[in-house]
Amino acid sequence: MLNFSDPQSIIFVIFSIACVVSALTVILHRNPVTSAVFLVLCFFSLAGIYALMNAIFIATMQVLVYAGAIMVLVVFVLMLLSLKEEIKGTIWKRPFKKTIIVSILLFFTGLLVFSLIHGGSLSNSGSVATSNYQYNLNNMFNIQQEGDVVVSGNTATVGAATFIDYLLPFEMVSVLLLAAVIGAVILAKKKL
Repeated sequence: MLNFSDPQSIIFVIFSIACVVSALTVILHRNPVTSAVFLVLCFFSLAGIYALMNAIFIATMQVLVYAGAIMVLVVFVLMLLSLKEEIKGTIWKRPFKKTIIVSILLFFTGLLVFSLIHGGSLSNSGSVATSNYQYNLNNMFNIQQEGDVVVSGNTATVGAATFIDYLLPFEMVSVLLLAAVIGAVILAKKKL
C-alpha cells in the first residue's frame, strides 16, 4: 500500500492526481488548444510516473515523442483547421471545478478498490490494513523472476520488444497516425 511517510509515494500521488485532472480537462474543455496544453501536462505527469518506476528510457521517450513531436503535430493540425473559439471564458469556471471534484473522487475510489482487491480491509480507524501484502511494482508486472537472465538495461529491453517482438503493431500504429493526419488535412481542405 502507499506509505505517505515515503517521499516517493507522495510524489506518485501528486503525479497521479495531475495526470487524472489534466486528462479529464482535455475531454471536458471546449477550446481545442487549451485541451492540447492539458494533454501535454498529462504526458509530463505520465513521464514522472514512469521515472518513479525506474523506467527512465520510457519516461524520456514520453517527453520527447508524445509531449514533443505528437503535440506539435496536434497543434499544427488544430491551427490548420482554424477552429473558432465557441465559448469565451477561462478554465477556472464550473467545468474545471467539476473536473477536479470528479478526479479526486475517482482517485480515492480507485485507491479503495485497489486496496480491497489486493487483500486490504478497512479497519475501524479508517486506515487501510494490508494483511501481509507488500506493494511492489516489480512483482506486480513480473519484470524479473528468480532464475531469469538479467537484461543489461531498460533501453535494450524496450528496443527489443518494440522492433523484434511487436514490430507489426508498432508499424500499424504509425500508419494509423499517418492516416489520421491525412484525414484531418482532407477535412480541413473541404471547409476552406
